[in-house]
Amino acid sequence: MGRPKRLYPLGKFRHRVPKDFDKNTAYPVVLEYTWNREILRKTTNILVRSCDWNPNLHQGRGGVKASYGSEAKRINGLLLARVEKIDSLLAEYQQKHPNQITAQVIADFLADKPIIREDKGKDFVEFVLERLESDYSRNRIGRSRYQNGKSSMNIFQIFLRATKKGTYKPDSIYVGDISVELVDEYIKWRRAIKQNSDATINHALTPILKACAYASELKMIDYAVNARIQDMRITLKMSLADEESEFDGKYLTKEQMTMLLEYYKTCAEPRRKEFLEMSFFAFHACGLRVVDVMTLQWSHINFEKKELRKIMIKTNKRHVIPLTEPALHILRQWQEKREGCRYVFDLVKESLDLDDAEALYKARNNATKCINQSLIVAGEQAGLPFNLSMHVARHTFAVFALNKGLSMSVVSRLLGHGSTDVTEKVYARFLPETLSAELNKLNESLQGLVIDSNSQCNYDD
Repeated sequence: MGRPKRLYPLGKFRHRVPKDFDKNTAYPVVLEYTWNREILRKTTNILVRSCDWNPNLHQGRGGVKASYGSEAKRINGLLLARVEKIDSLLAEYQQKHPNQITAQVIADFLADKPIIREDKGKDFVEFVLERLESDYSRNRIGRSRYQNGKSSMNIFQIFLRATKKGTYKPDSIYVGDISVELVDEYIKWRRAIKQNSDATINHALTPILKACAYASELKMIDYAVNARIQDMRITLKMSLADEESEFDGKYLTKEQMTMLLEYYKTCAEPRRKEFLEMSFFAFHACGLRVVDVMTLQWSHINFEKKELRKIMIKTNKRHVIPLTEPALHILRQWQEKREGCRYVFDLVKESLDLDDAEALYKARNNATKCINQSLIVAGEQAGLPFNLSMHVARHTFAVFALNKGLSMSVVSRLLGHGSTDVTEKVYARFLPETLSAELNKLNESLQGLVIDSNSQCNYDD
């Protein structure tokens, strides 16, 4: 019947001596395993002359003779420790994963990859970079986000080295060693040492969180640990001051809107007329911010459903805006002029990458400055008492909507505010007119409750 096949191989050392060898030359000793007729080797960085090597030592595993010199005992100890470690790892792997040993498993052990771990000894930074590369190659992310992700992971390695949080190397850590505590330390480190804002830290966390989620799917990270890590993104505080600082009290009354529309009809400057069209569109599109007008794409428009669906640049949240007929009319005019183009309005280059924060910032500033300079002239010639700007259209819509009886929550949603608290803080001064209109609805019911000084109240009725 023959001997039963061993469930895992045992290693031995082989002296790699060529056929035509020089007896005075030292040749390398390699650790060798044979599995399914495949030979796998790992160099030991030990060089020995042929006369100093005995392949039969240590029960046939091989070793150096005493003739090697005073270091012979120490060298043999190192060799035996090395082979016994690999043998024990293979035995442990066979116990945990019966009959699953392959040549690749042996090769990984020889390469010092701790594959008995759930994460198979995968480096976390390497894992994140592989996910970034995959997303970029499939056009899931732009080049700027890809490069920013790589830069963030370089900083993450600096953090590991600086805080001595690395595991198997000073600046490296296994996927399975990522923890909530480590991510929390990373956030604190970026605040204290790098002095990053919460928004910047969130951007840096994005590739880490995405990689952790994927690792959890592969069972390389515990599900509960990943769930807690996903909750580590910093919640940015809603800043009322930011929204309030945008409002300087300037908005158009209905009469002033009519004046501006009349000016538009007689304006002889083609580009100024186009900027006015953008301003009117911002008003009719529920006070769309200038940066979202600038980055509006035809793919965001659904003429059939009469709606606009877009991730707002400021909030990074998807927003749905119902489009009125005046807004659709303006879009159809531009559709004729911009057929085949990516962006609705020609305010930015077609090649603009919205993932490139720096490029987007520059484009927004340039476009806003150009539009507002032209609108100021238009406002002066139309007889407005203040400088006209694109943001005036947003405030005009908000005031107009509130004074036409739309609820604060509805106006807040249409404006894309993160909270009705923001809307109330900014536009509370315009509520009295709306409140008066609401109270007037009760007038008819209150008529019979007017006090008459000439009559007496009969409390017995």
